[in-house]
Amino acid sequence: NYGGCIFLQDCNRYSIRGVTTRNYNGDGISFQICHDMFVDNCHSHDNVDLGVHPGSGSQRPLIRNNRLERNNQGIFWCWGVKYGLAEGNRISGNRAYGISIGHCDTDNVMRNNVITDSGKVGILFRNDTRGNDFWANRNLLENNRILNSGDENGIAIDITGQTKDVRISNNEIVETRDPMNRVGIRIGQDSSKIHLAGNQIKGFTQAILDQRKG
Repeated sequence: NYGGCIFLQDCNRYSIRGVTTRNYNGDGISFQICHDMFVDNCHSHDNVDLGVHPGSGSQRPLIRNNRLERNNQGIFWCWGVKYGLAEGNRISGNRAYGISIGHCDTDNVMRNNVITDSGKVGILFRNDTRGNDFWANRNLLENNRILNSGDENGIAIDITGQTKDVRISNNEIVETRDPMNRVGIRIGQDSSKIHLAGNQIKGFTQAILDQRKG
């Protein structure tokens, strides 16, 4: 957590606007234990690790209208980030995940983002077992466009672990390549209360793979 082209810790109410962070051997923009951060209209690209890294209990981050391209991951919600909003971002060509959320990151909203050409998964809900009920619960995905995620076994939205109370609504989830073994939304066997509504899912071998029992 201690390496970023821009790195802040224990700072509140900072704004980062119109900045380009690139080619850094770590994160492009990282802030830890920082509340009410605003990252707006930035271009974080070709960094070795994360495009934007809100972490370590940062509350109410606003990540809006950024371009996050060709990093390892686009947005990485990390460890107790709550009440955040990621909106209007263009997240393209990241080598692993477009967006990754876990580590007790709860009550966040991700909407109106365009996530394309992710190397593994478009949006990942991580399986974290380091604490009691430590999953990315009570998060909302709405009105996002997720296009061409992963290799021949790629998944657009992957919900793992005991993640619960997640709403996924009105997203456009599209695969324009051959279907291969690709899945639109995979719901892991231990997750619960995953609410799907109004999503358009096209071009996959399986639109929704629900691994829960019963």
